Amino acid sequence: MWNKSARLLMVRVKVKKRRGFSFLVPIWVIDEFMEALTNLAWVGEKVIGCVPLPRDENVRKNLSWVKSIPLSGVIASTHRIIKDISQHKGLDLVDVETKEVQVKIRIK
Repeated sequence: MWNKSARLLMVRVKVKKRRGFSFLVPIWVIDEFMEALTNLAWVGEKVIGCVPLPRDENVRKNLSWVKSIPLSGVIASTHRIIKDISQHKGLDLVDVETKEVQVKIRIK
């Protein structure tokens, strides 16, 4: 049983002329997921670092681009931003409405 209040990410999706749905995701689940994704990206960087560049010029450009940007750093930065934003209760992160679909993501 939880003794402290848990921050939740509420996601609501509604399609016009249909019934909408919403679901809650605890922030700690997103936190753990991002941490695991960062570790997985780090392992992928180490594996790609050991792969020699191919001779084909197009493939070489794509692979050298992947080798030059640390994906784990990008994911870790995104993780830090999510942690900072999750401290603000009642914050609307996404509120998008098109002709037929309405999506709202909020921290509760």
